[in-house]
Amino acid sequence: MGIIFGAIQFIETSLLSSSLLFSIIMFVRTKDRFVRRTLLLLLPVSALLFTSYMYSLKVNVSETKAVAWLTPLFALFVIVLIMLSILAACFYVIQLFPIPKHKKRIALLSATGITGVLLITTAVLVMYMSRADLTQSVTTALWAFYPLCSIALFVEAMAVAGMYRKITDSHNLRLAKYFLIAFIPQAAYSIIDFLLLQNISFQLTHISYAVFSVFVFVDLCSYFFKHYSHELDISSKKEDLKAKYALSDREYEVIELLAKGMTYQTICEKLHISVNTVKSHIKRIYKKLEIVNRLQLINLLGNGKTPNIEK
Repeated sequence: MGIIFGAIQFIETSLLSSSLLFSIIMFVRTKDRFVRRTLLLLLPVSALLFTSYMYSLKVNVSETKAVAWLTPLFALFVIVLIMLSILAACFYVIQLFPIPKHKKRIALLSATGITGVLLITTAVLVMYMSRADLTQSVTTALWAFYPLCSIALFVEAMAVAGMYRKITDSHNLRLAKYFLIAFIPQAAYSIIDFLLLQNISFQLTHISYAVFSVFVFVDLCSYFFKHYSHELDISSKKEDLKAKYALSDREYEVIELLAKGMTYQTICEKLHISVNTVKSHIKRIYKKLEIVNRLQLINLLGNGKTPNIEK
């Protein structure tokens, strides 16, 4: 059984680490707001699953207490990651709710409040169960906080289910479905983790976060290839772009060809200028638009416009 749990944790950690790395690269390259929102979800979840996996390896390999003085600090670190993971997932899915912006803020505050109540309740349970034994308190905290506090996401999944039919945007509807698939089982996972898996570093609660994160990552990949991998026609924006960024006619021509995916050499041939001249134009264009690469240019021109993401 331990081998199975270890394999599941390894797969979870590998998938989430790869997703996080790809998302970081995409955000650095594009500065896309949708990519940023996905990254804010993946970052704490990936850190939590990675920490959990490394902790399980340490427990399996060695029982030494040479670093016992670090244990309370480590527990606090894990608890912080748990809270950040829960709140990141809450924030992500609340953006999908078909409600006004001010009600989304109320929903986020409510989710934070529910999580806080669960945190306090769990802390009381931990202190009651562990009494004065610090080591036992730490062990119990690491076991109890994650599944019990994650009940907040099950509550939120119920809220999503209640308004699912009111979501009109197809992209948001798909993300809401992913959230339901991942977190509806969380109530059962929490019960099993709390009652049956006290002495095992693996927790079924990991599965909800990992499944949702992978779904979100797949959606991000689909979004990336849809919005950044085809030609962009900006002819209708010519005068607006020239006026907004003080572009010359030649600079606009270069931008138009860049948006269509042409290479420097092709632009050179189309405009009958040297490659060095093309590079000089591009350098000035990027400076005027305050960007650093073609992906950011495409995102700025509208091809990477984020679906229903609030500013």
